[in-house]
Amino acid sequence: MAQPLARSDLSDLSLRLLSAAVLMPVSLAAIWWGGWYFGIFVILLASAMSWEWSSLCHAKFGTIVFVYATIISSLALTFNAAYREVWICVAAGAILLAIISRISGEESPVLLPVGTVYLSLGIVSVIWVRIADTGGLALFMWMVSVVIATDVGAYFAGRAIGGPKMAPRISPGKTWSGLAGGVASAAFAGLVIVQVTGGKSYIVVGLLSGSLAIVAQCGDLIESSIKRHFGVKDAGKLIPGHGGALDRFDGFLTVAPVTALMTWIAGGSPLEWQ
Repeated sequence: MAQPLARSDLSDLSLRLLSAAVLMPVSLAAIWWGGWYFGIFVILLASAMSWEWSSLCHAKFGTIVFVYATIISSLALTFNAAYREVWICVAAGAILLAIISRISGEESPVLLPVGTVYLSLGIVSVIWVRIADTGGLALFMWMVSVVIATDVGAYFAGRAIGGPKMAPRISPGKTWSGLAGGVASAAFAGLVIVQVTGGKSYIVVGLLSGSLAIVAQCGDLIESSIKRHFGVKDAGKLIPGHGGALDRFDGFLTVAPVTALMTWIAGGSPLEWQ
């Protein structure tokens, strides 16, 4: 029999819901309007992630500047559709960061550049999905719905059902039942998006949505392993009940690149696949 949520769990849930009630309308408005609204939102998000990553690595000021420069420059190039230059920027930034980290004696000379590339590619993909000709608002909202549904489904299924741990050494709180709940919720969210957008590819989008739920959970596990490496509970304290920007948006850092890649390869939105 499933155990009822304890008082501390209810308090944590209330804080999460309150933060989501504030953050979600702002995020959705920026996504819906696009343009400068979306640009400002992404810049703020990228800045928060850059700061949190640099703080986790205990980076020195000079190195932090290069982290910011790499991530924000790749972001700006993406908004200008200079995609070839994006890869040059990210590669050059990573190489310079690796060299500077070694010379300056950084505590994490490997993780600093690797993490910067990881963040850059994730954020670039988020922007591309929203602004590219093969992307757009419908595709972006599908991606957002899948990630949110995965988090919600995994949270409640894991709490209500429990059972065997999925990766106890990395994230003790995650269970296989939570993963199943996340996959089911994501698949359902995908079907809702198909219905709203007037599409017909229910089976394809449902299967893709469930698959992306697994990708989102991988992003969550990557974030958990990083925090465990540095011995911290949260990457930051920006969002009450959720931690930092890295804690809240970790799923997008893996889902966005996969969504962008399969859209680019197919030459069209998965919502239109037959």
